Amino acid sequence: MTPPVAIRPVTTSDLAAVRDQLIATWHTTYDGIYGVETVNDITSRWHSLDALNQQIDRTGTAFLLATDGRHVLGSSYATTPSAGIAHLARLYIAPAAQGRGIGRRLLAATFAALPDARTHRLEVEPRNAAAIAFYRREGFSEIGPTADRGGLPGLIFERRPNHVA
Repeated sequence: MTPPVAIRPVTTSDLAAVRDQLIATWHTTYDGIYGVETVNDITSRWHSLDALNQQIDRTGTAFLLATDGRHVLGSSYATTPSAGIAHLARLYIAPAAQGRGIGRRLLAATFAALPDARTHRLEVEPRNAAAIAFYRREGFSEIGPTADRGGLPGLIFERRPNHVA
């Protein structure tokens, strides 16, 4: 029997496991797109313990994890960069946990933690077909390319929060 999945805010004691999940997921998702060295470089900066620690308990953010009580199955991070907009900066589900509805639940919980947003926005790698298909199923529409994502290409997707998938 599969243990139940709980979604809750990330705490400092979760950071190492969250980092490990992010690194593993990034390698599975992006090694074929960017190469191992680039993924190592990105994850060492974006997913360092210090960088993740700075995202805990910040006003106007949601930093959540999905867990079965033993393992981090996924994590998300969203901000409110301007009034009325919630920006999903990160949503990654561990490869072994994908296809179980965890991403959908984590996405909903992340935006529910930022209830004043009238627009949900995110950026996605144009070659990440699985992520693009997921976000489209969740009611997001592409609105154009990103101006800059740290030198990486990206597409901007948006939806209104009254969307029911």
